[in-house]
Amino acid sequence: MTHWTVGRLSVLAYLVVALVGFSLPALAKEYVIGVADVVAISVLDNRDLDTVASVNPGGKIALPLIGEVQAAGLTAAELTQRLTDEYAKKVKAPQVTVSLREVNSYRFYFVGKVAKPGMYMSRSEVTLLQAISMAGGLLDGVDLAQAYVARGTQRVPVDFVRLMRQGDLTQNITLNPDDTIVLPDNPQHVIYVMGEVKQPGMLPFVKERNWTATKAVAAVGGFTQYASKGRSYIIREEGGRKLTIPIDFNDLMKNPEAGKDVPLSAGDILVVPQSLF
Repeated sequence: MTHWTVGRLSVLAYLVVALVGFSLPALAKEYVIGVADVVAISVLDNRDLDTVASVNPGGKIALPLIGEVQAAGLTAAELTQRLTDEYAKKVKAPQVTVSLREVNSYRFYFVGKVAKPGMYMSRSEVTLLQAISMAGGLLDGVDLAQAYVARGTQRVPVDFVRLMRQGDLTQNITLNPDDTIVLPDNPQHVIYVMGEVKQPGMLPFVKERNWTATKAVAAVGGFTQYASKGRSYIIREEGGRKLTIPIDFNDLMKNPEAGKDVPLSAGDILVVPQSLF
């Protein structure tokens, strides 16, 4: 994912938020009503039964003549049939219409490599691409091959590689309320700096930055006072084997022009051990 693409998605986020915040387009027929959603109920030729009701925390709506009816977990079509059955006990051949007035239960979550992980809410349905845009776009180092959408206890079959790299819009699914989009790190798209540095952790591997051992240490705040600079090393995996590459930072700092700084590769682990004395 290039910086240009992430930037473009960030710009799109403002457009999506604007559209979501100020309009309520028609929802798909399979939208599942949730708690706090507002529905309008009308019964033909029975205006005294017309009601606008909010789904209470128990998932029910209170209606004249028939009392409380379960609404959460049903589509508008399913709720229409349920109300028709209930009103049929009180009214002759009722013709019931259910429409959504407000969608307040539509929320989804991002975990992992997006600019702004967390919970998002919308007043209308959101596609996967729109959701990624709302979250500020993908970050460098995301493992698209391992990304997935969690829906309850199930994984929704989405191929993020085909969607994001090949533009396959068949993978641009519409999210359900409470979906979680999981975008894990790719360990081969980061470098790790561990041990006696001020802010140990991982750094995004971007070829354009030309990461070296000294640049990586500087990026994490430098050495602690306990660092054994002369006994540092890199752990690198090549061809299924783990290699250990020794680094003497004392020598590098004494002779910065000597060209001895070690270039880093994706997945490298730079370790600065503690001094023995």
